[in-house]
Amino acid sequence: MDNQTDRRSFLLRAGATALAGAAALQAQTDKPIRLAIVGSGHRAWAHLGILKAMPQYKVVAIADPTPANLDKGATLAPGAKTYSDYKKMLAEQHDIDAVVVITPSFLHAEVTIAALDRGLPVLCEKPMATRVEDANRMIEASKKSGKLLYIGFQKRLNPAHAKMHELAMQGAIGPIQMISANLFRGDWNPASWKYTDPKTGVKTNWRYLTYTEGSALLEDGIHEMDTMNWIMNAPVARVMASGGNNVYKDRQTIDNASLIVEYETGTRLAFDFCLFGSEAGPEARRMVFIGSEGVMMPEDGKVVVRKHRSRPQYFDLKDNAPKIATVAGSSAQDPETYHQYLLFAEALKGAKPFVQPEDGKKAIKLMLLAEKSLREHRIVTWNDLPA
Repeated sequence: MDNQTDRRSFLLRAGATALAGAAALQAQTDKPIRLAIVGSGHRAWAHLGILKAMPQYKVVAIADPTPANLDKGATLAPGAKTYSDYKKMLAEQHDIDAVVVITPSFLHAEVTIAALDRGLPVLCEKPMATRVEDANRMIEASKKSGKLLYIGFQKRLNPAHAKMHELAMQGAIGPIQMISANLFRGDWNPASWKYTDPKTGVKTNWRYLTYTEGSALLEDGIHEMDTMNWIMNAPVARVMASGGNNVYKDRQTIDNASLIVEYETGTRLAFDFCLFGSEAGPEARRMVFIGSEGVMMPEDGKVVVRKHRSRPQYFDLKDNAPKIATVAGSSAQDPETYHQYLLFAEALKGAKPFVQPEDGKKAIKLMLLAEKSLREHRIVTWNDLPA
């Protein structure tokens, strides 16, 4: 697909937020899309709060093995039937149009494939899976069933990210040569679901374990990495990473990392991540693109482009998403998640999905390569993990 075609597609489906309100009004006249939610923990509460305010959707079923989470989900989706076993829900509930998977990461592949095999489209939260092999199985299940598999990378719909994507495609700073970014945040929610080790009976926050989380970089930094890959739009050649547990030493998953990604174009991306940076303030999330002709970054609620010996250009950002219902304890970036559901509805009706399953696989592969590099203390190539 050429840049102009890609730009037109993006503007039609995601960037033209002025059309979102009209799309929502139109959707009110359509029959609601009946959703089943698998996983009703903290992140699901955010989804359910948003869906409650969107007339184009109706949550008809919720599955979660944890009674407290299931009860909380039920209060946010009145009338939805509840199940402790998602397999029973898929077998018994016959009024489902699509499934939303919001489980801990290690269950994404299992639940997604079960839903696709049942003939149901799926919106799966990031990361797509914890192994490339599982991502491949998910893609194959989608192809075999002929049903949509949409991966939850709503950060692409952040107005600043969307504008930078558009400007990069226009060549606003020339070919991108370097990218510098970071995510400095606080630790994971201590109230998250606890995984019980079947061998020892010990319960542990699922984000502390490699088996259940896959990698700390898969859990959160993957949003930033997917966005930068999307804007960069080039194949990855090599990955170098260093990291470990400087503060939170009582877990398997890391609490900090520094990555260098080298693209086949020669462009280099540097990304720093940590879980003990909650006081970083406005510098907590930073993303700078440096091209041969200038620099582009978000700044003071706008996107700025600075070219050599020229006055800065500031681009205003607009988001016409309505005020969405929020839920105490949720972590949603509501406008982005709202727009994601608008795009999911369009894809269910036949539009080309804004996020492709291959995008999800590329993102997890890059983060798993970074984890491999920091664990094995070596530079890794794109071919060091399965295709």
